[in-house]
Amino acid sequence: MFLYGLIFAYSHDTLPEVMTTSNPRHQSSSEQERRRNPRFLIVLFVLLCGLFVAGYMERLTLLESMRQQVAEMSKQVVASYQRQAELLEEQSRVQDPAYLALRARDDIGLAPEGELMVVIYDGKPQPSETPTASPTTERASTPKPPWRQWLELIFP
Repeated sequence: MFLYGLIFAYSHDTLPEVMTTSNPRHQSSSEQERRRNPRFLIVLFVLLCGLFVAGYMERLTLLESMRQQVAEMSKQVVASYQRQAELLEEQSRVQDPAYLALRARDDIGLAPEGELMVVIYDGKPQPSETPTASPTTERASTPKPPWRQWLELIFP
């Protein structure tokens, strides 16, 4: 009972001010204005929505650019698979013994053992001059200097 008497001994005026803020008469005028006029909250909400929309738009543009990159890379992968298929086909063709024999015969000029190679030239043969040397007209030929040989070679 004694405790009950102590609690009522405090008067309403001696309570700390923090506990009495629920009374609208004791609130300051700026707090009352804020509660009556929600402009501040509306502006804050609009700004936050604007930030959200700006961030969302940035993410959308980033997503679109990444999708384009993925599409380009998938095209490169398809082209690489096609190139790989072509190379595998060429490899199987080149490893064929008949192809190897044909290439050796045409490019290198090799022939199997016991076979005679005949080379046909398409150009006309040049007639060879037979020198008729007379002992009296024979002069000692001196070699031409290299610059003269080059000149005659370039401008015949």
